[in-house]
Amino acid sequence: MIIANPIYDVVFKYLLEDADIARDLLSTILGEEVVHLEFKPQETSTESSEGIKILRLDFKAIIKKKDGTLFKVLIELQKSKQVFDVMRFRRYLGDNYRKEDQLVEKDGTILFRSLPIITIYFLGFLLNNVPSGVIKVKRQYVDAVTEEILGVKDDFVELLTHDSYMIQVGRLPKESRGKLDRVMQIFSPMYQNKADKHLVDFQGDIYDPLVLRMVERLSRAIASDEYRDKMDVEDEIDRIFERELGKKDMLIAQKDKLLNENVKRYEMSKKQVVNANKRTVAEKKRTVTEKKRTEAEKKRTEAEKKRTDVEIKKNTVLQMEIAALKRQLNPG
Repeated sequence: MIIANPIYDVVFKYLLEDADIARDLLSTILGEEVVHLEFKPQETSTESSEGIKILRLDFKAIIKKKDGTLFKVLIELQKSKQVFDVMRFRRYLGDNYRKEDQLVEKDGTILFRSLPIITIYFLGFLLNNVPSGVIKVKRQYVDAVTEEILGVKDDFVELLTHDSYMIQVGRLPKESRGKLDRVMQIFSPMYQNKADKHLVDFQGDIYDPLVLRMVERLSRAIASDEYRDKMDVEDEIDRIFERELGKKDMLIAQKDKLLNENVKRYEMSKKQVVNANKRTVAEKKRTVTEKKRTEAEKKRTEAEKKRTDVEIKKNTVLQMEIAALKRQLNPG
């Protein structure tokens, strides 16, 4: 069946604007029944920073736990096609941590308090170390000494921490293992039309009631010229992003090349300085050695001179003695 590709932000948002679909889809992801869902359009925005788009949808929900108890939460759903700094996700999450919900007591007193938060991330990129298509990051209260799971809940802890669900659409399995897989397959890129990525030729299980409703709604979206035009605009934004990202990668590559060249020049200069220092030290050693040889030669010369002077003196005395002896032998 041909439907609009729900990976497009405009189509994804259109799909979840159907309250029944949104409620049942969130129930399937959470594994708990969402009995009431309040879509908050005033909180819905397509964030754009440095060309990177994140679709953010906020819901207030009342969830029925398996033991029958009800609790109210904020569900923050974020979706992004590109890898980006995780700080953007954290910043949007921080916005919800600061919000308070209005509660009315039985006596009419109005109170404001924060709600627990559940986050759901639809990722159009792959996490390097996580092979599963859908992962659940679930908190537990554990005794830090005994490692015992305590099995308790406390409002203080609940308001400072949260559960998360991450859906890697590129890792959704081909074979369905249960309801969650059957529903999530509608987001899988494996059914995307190769000739027109606006279209999905969905071959999943349309006998599942939720999947059937999603398929029918997405069929209406692909029949709408308005949504086709919006997908074209989204494609253009993605092309601009990829082009700018390519420029950025080129600049980074050029900077890396320049840095490597500077490092090589520095290393070469460093070697030249080291070699020059070695030559200077060797020359200094040679100079010192030559100086020592010169001094030694000087000392030898002086010693030889002294020996010569002594020898001359001896010869002079001897000659004088010989002359005196001659005078005695030949007095006249």
